[in-house]
Amino acid sequence: MKKIALLFFSMIISVTLPMSVLAQSKALADVNESCGYEVFTDCSGCHYGVVSPTWEQTTYLTEGACAFCPEVASCSSAPPTETELLADARSTTNAYFETLFRNFMMAMKGTGMMNPDGSINNPNIFAEVFPRCPELAPVIASDFSRQTGYLVRRVTERTRNARNTPDAWELEQLNKFADMAVNGDARTQFNITKPDGSILPTKEFESFDVVTEGKGKDAMSYFRYMRSITMPGMPNEPPNLPCLKCHGTLDQLGPGVAEAVQAEYPHDLSMGYKKGDIRGAWTIKIPLDIKIGSRMHMNGR
Repeated sequence: MKKIALLFFSMIISVTLPMSVLAQSKALADVNESCGYEVFTDCSGCHYGVVSPTWEQTTYLTEGACAFCPEVASCSSAPPTETELLADARSTTNAYFETLFRNFMMAMKGTGMMNPDGSINNPNIFAEVFPRCPELAPVIASDFSRQTGYLVRRVTERTRNARNTPDAWELEQLNKFADMAVNGDARTQFNITKPDGSILPTKEFESFDVVTEGKGKDAMSYFRYMRSITMPGMPNEPPNLPCLKCHGTLDQLGPGVAEAVQAEYPHDLSMGYKKGDIRGAWTIKIPLDIKIGSRMHMNGR
């Protein structure tokens, strides 16, 4: 029987990513359903990091699940459509948001300055927990990138960490989001599961497209997705999030936060936000093929 590797997830990955990602990822289910039997999975072929797609990823995204059936079977699976890729990007963004949210809250509770019910028993909690933040977000983004085969991260024009600097396409979308906010354009609602199991309904702008990058033989195509991150109000205002305690104006920052940020990031640009400002965006980049001349079954936007 032909030994193959599948895009996205396998049993090894299931112990590291939240169930919301696994429930939405469809590659393994696609292959098993299309082939009509369970296909042997080898994890190694898909974990290439964020440099270039593997043969397995390219094959799935350009030829569909049937290419992975090791035995002759009735199979009629097409490659993922733009609608399916959008659904994957949205669910990955939700899972990334929820994982970051959960780890941040765990870090705050780990200081001993947050009560089990979420109330704060020390006003200096944000300054105390801040040094842990630079360790959380990059690691989580790197884990998601490695385990999904996508490039997963957050970007902003006003960086705290330089690795969050947007590329040209991301910068264009951030500018669009800012204009849309000023114009009062309609937003899409996304329901985020909070660490306590309750639902956080968020309304954000989003943008997606099939983008060609590079030239000539080095050209590659990607499905790209971005979702805005809008600053909520102060923690005592619904949805009761503490973002402005570390990113707000000087009168909104938690005690000691400005000094803690300056010590860690002397060139920080990420304070001074107000409720309703676009703080940045979640961004997902999905490789579609190795060469633009390769066979593709998607229609670009």
